[in-house]
Amino acid sequence: MGLLLVACISILFSEGKGAAENATVVFECGDIGVEARRVLSDLKEERSRFNKQKQLLDRRENELKILQQEVDKKLRRLTTLREELQELLVQKAERENAKVKKLSRIYQKRDPAGAAVSLASMKKDLAVSILSLMRDKYAGEILDNMDREKAVEYSTSLGRLEN
Repeated sequence: MGLLLVACISILFSEGKGAAENATVVFECGDIGVEARRVLSDLKEERSRFNKQKQLLDRRENELKILQQEVDKKLRRLTTLREELQELLVQKAERENAKVKKLSRIYQKRDPAGAAVSLASMKKDLAVSILSLMRDKYAGEILDNMDREKAVEYSTSLGRLEN
């Protein structure tokens, strides 16, 4: 009887389809006792719960794979957008630098006193950028025509600019 029970248990946990049906055949073929039938029944229920849990886990794993693919796709899109934005920022900076260079050439052609008045009234960052692109001698003449505080402020900023 013990050997028959082991065979039934072995069939229940064997791989492949139809194991439960085989166990039923063994169960019907011989009288293995009440305790053995209870054990077989418990094993069948446990295997059924295990299979349901496995199906649930497989389904969740597939859902996670799909979500991971979506996340990867969005990350690639964000990376592409970030690269495009960086390129646009570079282009913007190049355009602004070109405009500042043009302004620098314009102000360099003006009378130093008039250029000093104009530069003193504009935003400090722009004025310092314009002065930084001028020949040193002309930038010095413009600073000499500004009020002392403005000239010191702009000179200090000029000294801090990165080359």
